[in-house]
Amino acid sequence: MDIQTLYSGVIIGLLAASPVGAVAILCMQKTIQRGFFHGWFMGVGSAFGDFVYAIIAGFGLTYISNFLIENRLVLGIVGGLLMIYLGLKVFRANPVEQWKQAKSPQSNKKNPFSGFATSFALTVSNPLTIIVFGTLFTASGSVNTPGFADTCVELLGVIIGAILWWTLLVSIVNIFRRKIGPRVLLWINKIMGISIMLFGISVMIMVIFFNDKL
Repeated sequence: MDIQTLYSGVIIGLLAASPVGAVAILCMQKTIQRGFFHGWFMGVGSAFGDFVYAIIAGFGLTYISNFLIENRLVLGIVGGLLMIYLGLKVFRANPVEQWKQAKSPQSNKKNPFSGFATSFALTVSNPLTIIVFGTLFTASGSVNTPGFADTCVELLGVIIGAILWWTLLVSIVNIFRRKIGPRVLLWINKIMGISIMLFGISVMIMVIFFNDKL
């Protein structure tokens, strides 16, 4: 295994996953409410969504890439509406119930996979991610080494890097989750909820009014 190629993939995965967006906010909120594994699986769902686009960019699957970009208007609207819905749920969440769940030893026993599908859907509904990965692969010089084996190693690095980022983020949030009271949770819900809805609105504005420029 080429360690340098693997390392390049890890860096790409970290860079692609690290920008703070709707999924990151949802992931933090889920960690505060339910604990480490609930937040972590939500992050992993996003990581696998990124991985889908990394495969498309890495192997140069032109037909799929063009299809996603050509239908970015529909995908962007669907993704934006989903963000607005989820943001509204976070905004209206009961901080007292969340605080009780955070303090309860039973909170970690609930199904931690519930957020995986949501974050995966949010990530793959943003076809502009293919442009991000295309840019990152080009910057890393991957386009100059199109070998199948090298591409597979780099893609392995991408998923490792993305999961490392979500593990780090969730671990930091999880350290402080039990120290957060209902009053603080109330403000966290309001700020996070509004932020997620604004992300959703921004995505819709981008694909509706700037679709031809993307």
